[in-house]
Amino acid sequence: MFYRSRMAKSSAIAALSLLVASSAAIPVSPPVQASATISEFSAPVDTASIVLFSDMRGHWASEYIDWAINERLVTGYDDGTFRPDRAINEAEYLALLLRAYGLAGQAQTGELWYKPYYSYARQHGWPLVFDINSGVFRRGEAARLLATAATGKALSETGAIQWLLDEEITNGRTAPTVQGFYAEGQLTRAEALTFIYRIKEHTSVLSANKLSSESNDSSLLNGIAIGDSADKLSFLLGKASRSDAADGDFTWQVYNANYDSFAMYGIRNNKVVGLFTNAVKQWQASENVYMGVTLSEARKALSGINGTETNDYYTYDKDGIATTLFIDRNNSDRIIGILQMRPSSLSQTSVANQTALQSSYEKQIMDLTNAERKRRGIDLLSWDTKAAAAARAHSKDMVDRSYFSHTDPDGRSPFDRLEDEGISYHYAAENIAAGHTNSIYAHFAWMNSASHRSNILHAKMTKLGTGVVFGGTYRIYYTQNFYKP
Repeated sequence: MFYRSRMAKSSAIAALSLLVASSAAIPVSPPVQASATISEFSAPVDTASIVLFSDMRGHWASEYIDWAINERLVTGYDDGTFRPDRAINEAEYLALLLRAYGLAGQAQTGELWYKPYYSYARQHGWPLVFDINSGVFRRGEAARLLATAATGKALSETGAIQWLLDEEITNGRTAPTVQGFYAEGQLTRAEALTFIYRIKEHTSVLSANKLSSESNDSSLLNGIAIGDSADKLSFLLGKASRSDAADGDFTWQVYNANYDSFAMYGIRNNKVVGLFTNAVKQWQASENVYMGVTLSEARKALSGINGTETNDYYTYDKDGIATTLFIDRNNSDRIIGILQMRPSSLSQTSVANQTALQSSYEKQIMDLTNAERKRRGIDLLSWDTKAAAAARAHSKDMVDRSYFSHTDPDGRSPFDRLEDEGISYHYAAENIAAGHTNSIYAHFAWMNSASHRSNILHAKMTKLGTGVVFGGTYRIYYTQNFYKP
């Protein structure tokens, strides 16, 4: 840390703290997909309009599809086909179900077409996977949604399938059993319409019961959990402020429009594989483990789970997820940040990806700093391109000339470098770090050093520029330059 005030030009305060760490990483595995067709239902009535489609002659679901067309629930394609065996996603299925019962209105101008349907389902606490764009919606998921909507009960997937079998709404794929239902099969247009026809025969009105909503579930980070779809993320939180490269086979979706709820969500193959925040106090990584509790309280809540503690963080594995609790050693060892990821090794950072990572880390350091300040009621910092240029140049110089110091081999200080960029200041300070896995780990190392922490939380600072460069003895170097004009 280096700090200077020019309110009294003859005085200067200087201190140096070196932060060096080893590197580590965490990644994810891709989801499994399955598809299937079906011929498990008997026909309802004779049909006429179905002959309009070239691919519907002799199809097992012709009568159900004809019913849906006559009810104006669906139509065919411009090429004269209906494509009954095309996979259907949850959004389409949900829309068909609610239209069949005359529920939920139309989307407003400029609104996503499926928003009214998801809003209705969420208000009633129906189980949703938010499969909107991927086209991978399982029969088991469809059964659970259908049975819950009809009964108003919170059913498991197995329980929902059994209810459909008991009520003779389905006879299963190969046998009238849960296993014979083939829950892993991919739902098709024909299957969806058949399910809806049969539930309409069985139940004239869907249940009005409102089940417990996940909106108040503290185990979710702003409503999101690992394993949720990227579609759910964008539906609940809107478009991310930024999409950042990550040190693995995923990207960070960054939400920083409001630092009170600042969070990052790791996305791979349209699934959430990582969660991070140093702002959302109510999120519980595990029961009674959340920001603000002490490490000893967290470990007590995690009784029976063995973790690993370092100066800056405590890491443990539970339920297939690796959780890292970042510790504030300057405040009774309280948790001040939480990271969750899939517990497998992150891929090594490729040279081609380093430029994107440098930019991402620089922006993330800015976000992490402002989230800390916002939580404490300190004015936010604004990004400064000149300070960033000075910071990046210093990180590169430390790499190129193999040193780690605020003062370069030529004797030049952080303040000389700021002045070289044409910056005039009343206050200025610099933080440096090296070797930390990524921007998150570097940030919390700074927060556990009194001098670096004081720069991050300095109430008089108004500008910040950051610079990250890969290479050198410690693999990666970080610099923060703060100042007040």
